[in-house]
Order: sequence, then structure tokens, then C-alpha cells
Amino acid sequence: MTIDFAAVIKGKTESGEVTGASFAYWDGERMQEVVGGLRNSVTGDSVTLDTLMHIGSITKVLNATLFMQLVDDGLIDLDDPVTKHLPDLRLGDPAALGKITCRMLINHTNGIDYDCPEYSDFDEQRIENAIEDCATMPQIHAPGEATAYSNIGTVIAGYITQKLRGEGWYSLIKSRIFEPLELRHSLADITEVPRFRVSVGDQVGPDGKLVQSSRPFLPLSFAAAGARVMMSAAGLVTFARALINGGVGANGVRILSAASAALMATETTRFLSPATWHVGLGWMLRPGGVLFHGGGGPGVSSVLYAHPESGRAFALLTNCSKNGVFDADLVDPLLESWGAPVETLTPIEGEYESTPYEGSFENQIYRFDIFRDGDRLLARMAARVDFYETDNASAPIFDLERVGDHLFRMSLDGAAIPFPLAFVDPDGEGKMQRLGAMARIFNRLPEAGQ
Repeated sequence: MTIDFAAVIKGKTESGEVTGASFAYWDGERMQEVVGGLRNSVTGDSVTLDTLMHIGSITKVLNATLFMQLVDDGLIDLDDPVTKHLPDLRLGDPAALGKITCRMLINHTNGIDYDCPEYSDFDEQRIENAIEDCATMPQIHAPGEATAYSNIGTVIAGYITQKLRGEGWYSLIKSRIFEPLELRHSLADITEVPRFRVSVGDQVGPDGKLVQSSRPFLPLSFAAAGARVMMSAAGLVTFARALINGGVGANGVRILSAASAALMATETTRFLSPATWHVGLGWMLRPGGVLFHGGGGPGVSSVLYAHPESGRAFALLTNCSKNGVFDADLVDPLLESWGAPVETLTPIEGEYESTPYEGSFENQIYRFDIFRDGDRLLARMAARVDFYETDNASAPIFDLERVGDHLFRMSLDGAAIPFPLAFVDPDGEGKMQRLGAMARIFNRLPEAGQ
């Protein structure tokens, strides 16, 4: 299989479909790098090979690496209760506190319902502030009962790391990952931004046009979950290569034990939806032996994929909030060449009873209202917090098509959305009590009068 990487990147960026992109691919023998478009749509200057772009939640793989280094050094055990290392931690549900283990922090099974903080003044955006916030946060599920994508779990793991190391999280990322692997075009501490060429993200505005984000970073208290780190695509691939090479970098420096690197890539649990997304420690796993993680933010869409069997890896970073623009021409063909099937969802014809699904479901950041309009089943999705500069007045309404047992594909204006809705846990009347979507869980709200 041959893909003209340069042509694909050039086509998407020159058309204006994407503001800028940085791509790197290690094919097992050499690194191929391609960039295109603008790093800043206002100043008009171009993305270069040394331009740093947000990696978003891919930071969780770096953070899990720091956490597993604690395991390597005998400072924690994954089965330790979190309270052993953070005795002052408080949760909105005190009964859950003693049941959360260190493992649950980085495999998304802790259940703390805290996905994103509100924006606040700069001096109120320390990691410590996020830890303090936990005292008022409820559980979306009991610890270990289910799997729901957890930003706060990663933040708590990062906080434990800096407490036990006696060194700030930003410094640890630099001293224990960037410097050993010689990743010179990488930053975690935003006070270092002037040293680098960095990108600024563009959001899709209400009129469908791209407009520069007014907030180049998510709230900084969630740094460990993906608010701060910026890297070059080649630097990110170099990091991934170390993990799939048993913890040893291309320069021969070990950053993690072979046992811990293998454990990160071993399935521990699965999401409700997408069901093909299995969960390791930090990494997510796809069929075909592929490790991956994505990242988002204000005007950010990034992906990292690695294939331990062949030793290959690629990263695609963009400063644009459009997701999936490169899937058909770049991402999917590469994954298929690794033997990783691309999931397709085919609508099922025939009548079905929609009553079990109708109602409202929510978590900290979003609310889904599922309702009928004639013969159509619809889903209204509304943001509950200022998330990625979301227009809270806008609540798009998606058509739902049944694609499996209690599984529905969403579409908007005829375009299918890649994240299906999975309904589970029926009550005595058959009404589903939980909705899985976007790797998250949403619980049914009581109906009026209940």
C-alpha cells in the first residue's frame, strides 16, 4: 500500500478544510514527516516541521507512563487504594473514596463524574485546584462497576506522581520523558511557549466557518488530562516507539520497564460505546493489535496510533476542531495496512419499540434528550458546561438509526457520527437507565413527578 502523505496533507489544508496539520510516520525503518497549512490563521504563517501542536488527551499516555514509573520504582502498587497516597482526598460520595484504586485512575473505572472544570482565573488553575474540586463531585457509577472516560482520574494520578516525586508535574514530564528521549520540540510548561513555534487552534463557528479560538488552552488545572502538552508529530511518534519497544527509546535510553510497557498495552476493560475501544493503562486498544489515543481541545484534533507487532507508529496533529477529516484518505488506509479493521455500522430495517430509550440522560458535561418526532427517533445533545468553547445555546438534534441491539447510530444533516449510542441497564419496566456514548456514561434522569 502506498499513500502520498504530502498530497493528502496538502489537499486538506490548501482547500481550507483544515487550518494546519503535522504528520509523522515511522514505517519500521525511517521517519516520514509532512506538514501543511497555517499554524496561525490570523498571522498567516505556515506550519513547519518544528511547529508544536496540541496533543490534547494523548497526554494521558504520557501521564500513565509517569505513573507506571512509580510502579517500577516501588513507590505505588496499582491495587493500592488511592487514599494510601492521598489521605486528604475528598469526594462528593464518601462511600466511593476507599474503593478507588490506583489502577482505576488510569483505566477509566473510578466513576468520578468530573470531566472538565469551568474556566477560571489563571491563579486558580493549579492541579491542586482540580483535586480540591473533587470534594463536591458525585459518582457517575460505583468504583469498578463500569467504564467511563475519566479526565479527573488522570489528573489525580498526575497529582500522586508529583506528590511522591517531590517535583512538579510539568517538570516531571520534561525530566522523565522529554529529556531522556531527546524530544527537544516538546513542552508541558506554558511559560516555555516563547522558546518555540506553536500553533493556535481554529473552531468551527455557528456559520460553519473556521474562526480562531479565543482560548488556546483548556483549563490548566487539568494539565495531566490533556490541557497543556504540545509536541511535534515526530516527537510524539518517537515517544510511542519507546513504549512499543519495551520502554526503550530509539536512542537506547530506557524510560519504563518492559513489564510496565506491556501492562499499559494489555486490555483491562471496555467502554460501552464505542465497544471496539478497549482500555489498557493510558493506551486504548483497537482490533488488530493497535494501540491509540486521540486528543481534542479548543481548535484541536489529534491522534496517535502504534502497532507493536510491526513496530510502526504515526501521529497526526491539527489546529482545527474538525474531527475525522483525514480518516478516509490517511488514517483508515494505514490502519487497514496494519490489519486493523475499520468499524462500519449498518442500519437495521424494521420496527422496534422506542419507549425504553426515550427520556433524558446526563453527566457533568452533556445531556442527551431522546424523543420521538413522528416516526423518527431523535437525540438532542446539549452542553452543560463551557466545554471546548461550546455554544451552550446550541443543542444539535441528531437522527437515530438502529444498528444493533439497543445500539443506535447518530447522524446530523445526513452525515453519520462515528460514536454510536448504546443503551444498557433496563429497570423493571424495561426502560434503559444508562446511555453510553463517546466512551462516556450518562445516567437517566428521573421523570417529572418521580
